[in-house]
Amino acid sequence: MAEKEAVEIPVANGAEAFLEQIRGLGAVRYIFANTGTDHGPIIEALARTAGEDPSDVRPLVVPHEMAAVSMAHGYYNVTGKPQMVLVHTLPGTANALGGILNAQSANVPLFLVAGRTPVTEGELPGGKSRMIHWRQESRDQGAFVREFVKWDYEVRSNRNLATVVSRAYKIALSEPRGPVYLVLPREWLCEPLRATRLFRDSLEPATKMQAEGGALEKVAGLLMAAESPLIVTKYLGRNPEAVASLVELADMLSIPVVQHPTFVNFPTGHPLYLGAETVKHAKGADVIFLIDVDVPWHQANRDFLRPDVKIIHLERDPLFSSIPIWGFAADLSLTGCSEVSLPVLNGIIKRRMAVDTSRKSLIAERRKKIAGEHRAMVRERDARIEAVKNEKPIHPLWVSKCIGELMDEKTILVNEAVTSPLAEVVELNRPGSLFGLPPAGHLGWGLGAAIGTKLGSPDSTVITAEGDGAYIFSAPTACHFTAQKYGIPFLTVVYNNQAWNASISTVRELYPEGVAQKTRNFPGCDLSPSPNFELVAQACGAHAVRVEDQADLPDALSRALRVVKEEKRQALVNVICKSPI
Repeated sequence: MAEKEAVEIPVANGAEAFLEQIRGLGAVRYIFANTGTDHGPIIEALARTAGEDPSDVRPLVVPHEMAAVSMAHGYYNVTGKPQMVLVHTLPGTANALGGILNAQSANVPLFLVAGRTPVTEGELPGGKSRMIHWRQESRDQGAFVREFVKWDYEVRSNRNLATVVSRAYKIALSEPRGPVYLVLPREWLCEPLRATRLFRDSLEPATKMQAEGGALEKVAGLLMAAESPLIVTKYLGRNPEAVASLVELADMLSIPVVQHPTFVNFPTGHPLYLGAETVKHAKGADVIFLIDVDVPWHQANRDFLRPDVKIIHLERDPLFSSIPIWGFAADLSLTGCSEVSLPVLNGIIKRRMAVDTSRKSLIAERRKKIAGEHRAMVRERDARIEAVKNEKPIHPLWVSKCIGELMDEKTILVNEAVTSPLAEVVELNRPGSLFGLPPAGHLGWGLGAAIGTKLGSPDSTVITAEGDGAYIFSAPTACHFTAQKYGIPFLTVVYNNQAWNASISTVRELYPEGVAQKTRNFPGCDLSPSPNFELVAQACGAHAVRVEDQADLPDALSRALRVVKEEKRQALVNVICKSPI
């Protein structure tokens, strides 16, 4: 690289050089940190280089690594900018791994940066100096996470840090995006340096993939000729700009849309929206267009579909090469990013429709039919809510309805109430207003993700919905501590049914007439007596209450949200719900 393309920054050692490289990226705002004995040089470097620039990289203390990774995940969801998580050698990496599984499955880029047990035994500054340094050393530290990161590297010299950090950044942000892992031996952090070089023109990730033009022409032909087409999506909305293109496609051809509600992929108030029951609507479809979906239905076989159905699949990796067994065959698989491929497809369809108007009346009739189905779906949903609103213990549907009543255009919902109907009940029309548990399903994500979401979107009102089991997994003391320490206000609503409902429902699915179901005894699934979660939150300065009467819930939620908005303080409402046992 030419001399004029580099800028030299004076530093004292490798730790300062590393931090300058992170600052030089321009995207990293926070270091979510749980430090250890390997981080002495970085702690000193942060203290030495700390300035008053409000845009400077800011370290945050997060006393659990799963929470720290989830915070970085939530921050990326609303900003599109990868953040850094700093963890302690092998123990910190191990604690972070659940969050990395989630990030990898959701294509979330972040820097997981771990110290390494010192390499030398006193021969160099920074070498082994504690008894633990011998027992925490592994032969290959990167092997811990290698299957779940895009790239990993142990720094071997401070001289090429610019190349290492910029490469990590570009790999993380190139499609398909994902986390990267850097290991920093303590000796190199301590090594004296005079300067480090920042390469200003080497940070652009690889360009996004557009599906091949000829294949998009085939897709246009299939969709335009279809009598009963269907669009299925799961995570198109992780790129909010793609939502408008999907709405345009559905509107042009009157194609109904169903979604797995992890993001706002399609406005739920739109007359072409038909909910989340994919199999119900796929049974009669002659063309099914899967867009940003990994698992479209629960069984890989196509026995429930029409024999003549044509399945199209658009995804960054439509064969999901990282999944060992994946048998959801498509008739036409397209490799491409929906946010750049759908506008091209829409252009092809517009051009064809301008020439061929023969199906105009069919498309109009189809829209009327689907709009009727949409209205019927809404009526049925409202009737279910009305039927349970006075139940005691409180029904999860009523909790969801009450949360929906609180939401406005500035609300972002973080949903880890895995088995409770939330996204199906709340009307969600604004892209970027919902983020659900990632596909890997490692529980304990939501509380940290809500904190990261609020940091990334400070003007938004953030509400996180948690199952009681997920709340326990989230290292709640660590999360509430961090929210209190840095003044991060958000509302947590716990759907507390005192059970592992996902496990219970699986038993009932496999053994509907089994002993567990007949005796109402599900060993290993009972979470009673339930802890007083409100006390955990109160210990960290939160406004927190327990609600057992459904009539008290709307006021309790309203009061909690006023605390969040007016007092700028975190709040929690522990809702005692109907148990599935």
